[in-house]
Amino acid sequence: MNDIASALKPKSPSNEMMGLFNKTLAKYSLSEIAAHLGLNTGTVNRWTKTNNVPKSYKIDLARMLITSHSNQLPDSLKKELEKFYHNNTEREKDQFYTHSSVAKQCWEKFKRIATKTLNIDLAQYTFIEPAAGGGVFYKLLPSQRRIGIDIEPKHPAISKQDYLCWRPPKNKNKYIVIGNPPFGLRGHLALQFINYSYDFADVVGFILPQLFNSDGKGVPAKRVRGYQLAHTSKLQSNSFNYPDGKNVDVSAIFQVWTKINTHKIASKRIQTCRDYIKVYSLSDGGTPSSTRNKAMLDKCDVYLPSTCFDEMRPYDNFEKLPHRRGYGVVILKNYARIKKIFTHNDWGKTAFHSTNGALNLRTSLINEVIINHGFHDS
Repeated sequence: MNDIASALKPKSPSNEMMGLFNKTLAKYSLSEIAAHLGLNTGTVNRWTKTNNVPKSYKIDLARMLITSHSNQLPDSLKKELEKFYHNNTEREKDQFYTHSSVAKQCWEKFKRIATKTLNIDLAQYTFIEPAAGGGVFYKLLPSQRRIGIDIEPKHPAISKQDYLCWRPPKNKNKYIVIGNPPFGLRGHLALQFINYSYDFADVVGFILPQLFNSDGKGVPAKRVRGYQLAHTSKLQSNSFNYPDGKNVDVSAIFQVWTKINTHKIASKRIQTCRDYIKVYSLSDGGTPSSTRNKAMLDKCDVYLPSTCFDEMRPYDNFEKLPHRRGYGVVILKNYARIKKIFTHNDWGKTAFHSTNGALNLRTSLINEVIINHGFHDS
């Protein structure tokens, strides 16, 4: 027990993270840690080689340490974890709240999808808001069939618990989970909330980071366990605020995932533009693990950042890309017209905002711009 308490004591950021990671590694294998965090095993293995663990995983690693002791955990250590969590900033905890009008829009949309599309009788269900905060979704749910949970509740009816360490009562109730979970780095924490819900919830309706609407390799949506996607809609960028009331400019979507009545989900025809462009993910960090598609670094027609904090715009060569990382596009036909699209498109509007304020592009968004201009495969 003392090893966990010591791992939670404040240290320098790098020592703190490595201390937490090493304590967790003593309890779990690399593959178990990777699975819990929603990461590739190679990513976690790289932390051991570089002695560098991103701060974004601090609370996740602490939670793994705590749950490894299950019911043996003394009250003193529970208080240590609460203190550890409380001492992190709202940004570190990914703690921001949904505007009430946005929550109502999502709730109405969820009811329509559940009843009209999936043919679900909502009267049979108890609803869980797993990161309830001030209860913005909780207040909309049926008063006799709702459970609100949050590790730092801001509403008297919300139970003070960590959802990822909680289980619903052992009864015959059927459950639906709905709300705005914390996103985490690259959506890893939101993914944990979805996958954790699968054990007891038939349907999940979550506000999620834009990454869940991407079709790239290794994106969170491709690591969702068991559920099928029934609905996606974009939210306006000014949908959230921090606990102090300051607005958060972050791109998000509302998705409904289900494991029942999946045959009711209409298949969508996906348009492509493979005949017109090919997009390469490029990087040259000087090591094999930080280099991608090196042969294409100087062979593309246009280059775009994958992430930046300044102006999101096209570049004419790889070396000008921020951090020498991003996308290279080869135009396969209709060169002049498509090059003009890349030059004149407002890529700042195409990109999505993450919670740290960065602008982000993905291959699917680049393709979407070309498709929306009429260049798509037959």
